[in-house]
Amino acid sequence: MKKNPARSSTDEGPSIRIAWRDDQSIMANWEMTDSFRQEVEQDFSIPFSELPLVLRLYDVTDREDIKEDGTDLYTDFDINHLSSEWILYGVTAGLTYRVDLGIRMLNGRFYSLTRSEAIS
Repeated sequence: MKKNPARSSTDEGPSIRIAWRDDQSIMANWEMTDSFRQEVEQDFSIPFSELPLVLRLYDVTDREDIKEDGTDLYTDFDINHLSSEWILYGVTAGLTYRVDLGIRMLNGRFYSLTRSEAIS
């Protein structure tokens, strides 16, 4: 079931890769520079270590992409700010997924820092 990781990256921001771990889990790996972390701290006026980091797993099987129109199907995984990889459970082989690495504020607002390519 393992395939090449789907990766998204930008020159200035973080990058994230996702790959099937087995039929019921996906491995997400990401990279983020210290300078980007400092920019995020400045933008939110909160130390990076206190920001509520989240991996948002989207099921894009029938949608092709994330539309952000209120009808996207997703599950949030709270992650440790020191981590650079996480296993996402509760997925189903044969469906298509994307993952955002982002910040979810107390009011529920979500700020995506980077998005993976889709995997099926």
